[in-house]
Amino acid sequence: MIRILCLCHFTFAAVVYAQDWPQAAGPNFNWKAEGPEPPLQWSVAGGKNILWRTTLPEGGQSAVTIHGDRAFVTTHRPMDENSDRLEPNLVGYCLDANTGRILWTVDLPGTDPVQTAGIFSDATVFAPIADGELVWFFNRCGSMGCFDFDGRPIWKRDFRPLTRHTNRQCEPVLVGDKILTVEVRNKEAGGKVQRHEPVPDGVEPRDVWTYLHAIDKKTGDIVWVEEAGTSVHNTPMVGQLADGSWAVVHGRGGGHDPLEKPYGVSMTLVDSGKTLWSREIHGECSFNSQWDVGHVFWFQGTNHLVLDSATGEVLRTQDVSANVDYTDAETGARETGVALKVGKRMPLTNQSNIVVGAWHYFLAHDITAIGRVHIGTGKTEYLRVPAQWVAGPEPKRIWEKGDAMANDTKNSRGIDIATDKRAKGTGWGHVSAASPILVNRHLFFPIMNGTVYVIDAFAGTLDANALIAINDLGTAGETWTLASFSYANGRLWMHTMKEVLCIGEN
Repeated sequence: MIRILCLCHFTFAAVVYAQDWPQAAGPNFNWKAEGPEPPLQWSVAGGKNILWRTTLPEGGQSAVTIHGDRAFVTTHRPMDENSDRLEPNLVGYCLDANTGRILWTVDLPGTDPVQTAGIFSDATVFAPIADGELVWFFNRCGSMGCFDFDGRPIWKRDFRPLTRHTNRQCEPVLVGDKILTVEVRNKEAGGKVQRHEPVPDGVEPRDVWTYLHAIDKKTGDIVWVEEAGTSVHNTPMVGQLADGSWAVVHGRGGGHDPLEKPYGVSMTLVDSGKTLWSREIHGECSFNSQWDVGHVFWFQGTNHLVLDSATGEVLRTQDVSANVDYTDAETGARETGVALKVGKRMPLTNQSNIVVGAWHYFLAHDITAIGRVHIGTGKTEYLRVPAQWVAGPEPKRIWEKGDAMANDTKNSRGIDIATDKRAKGTGWGHVSAASPILVNRHLFFPIMNGTVYVIDAFAGTLDANALIAINDLGTAGETWTLASFSYANGRLWMHTMKEVLCIGEN
């Protein structure tokens, strides 16, 4: 029997004024910040509220990291027309955050290549981390490097990555003097485990699981490796418990039979790497591990779960595909108490979830709709939005995914760098999408084709009035991104396949 709680005391996690966006999840570890209001309406294609655009020679997926007047981003090393698009080597960029001028670059070679512009990741997938004195760049293909703010190398760490899976979700996190990453435990053995194939004879399965690693930010040394295991499909999230200690929630599960089992969710202490609890939950975990001091929020199939953060006990479950309210922003029609086919294995587009106040938001999987479930009552709402926004003198909303313009997936030099045809899709559904961010009361949801939805996260009803704006990140059919937004001091930054850009009042 499920125990129903009064959840009106859900904590509104402390959100500080964002002068910097020092890592993928922002200054508060949760993709949220407060500060001067950024533009809610803009157009890169039309030049509205765009402060600068800096063209880069090659594509990349990382978000832009902001610290003071510096912006950091990662791209592939430039490829030519004859490249096999398996590029293991990266370039880290430092730009002037106010003008977009390139200040310096560094090289970060890798070892085990993966395809470029993959819809689940590529070598550039992780955002840099900066603390005001040092910056760390990460290469999914087997390296991480520490540099000072003038680009001088401090240390470099090389390792063999797991070749079996290439999902993007495990963004590195800086907590104090530790950088949390997800890596295979036995690096040499992990390089031999091929995707979709069983573990070879003579290899201990747990040795080729992926685990959270704590890396000393000053030396690059491994401080600890946790024991529960962490699937590369899941995004670990850091926060504080009631006693002030720092912990990280992380999970196991996903497509193609991840090795780390039993599938489920765990909480681990950041200081020691010790697991506080683990809860077995079957199914996918391709989402952000949202939690607060009292509760952990999870998905199992189409069910939304609320767990006790102290024990992992499941307190509440809600099917977010049944008895929901559905509003069509095209027609304004609203239905209540209906059933929707929102996802085959889970209701959300991978990684696209965020908890705001009493609501857990996400992009639906099978339909072009923004969903939210009330974490106290289970009330679930969906708002249908267009699959693509086409900017121009007469902007056009394309409502059906099948009618959307295909993306050319070309870099700024006109070279198509994507080998996966799915990269030409919209960015809804089976893709490791960008994490949304919250600035003040507004959510910014970017999707792969360059369309951005701006939502009033505290709207009493999720209807067309809650959809504040739909914006573009460039010309439709020529704009591609899997990066999240970054925010500081009233401005937004974004990285697309062709450029880095800054959005602000002009």
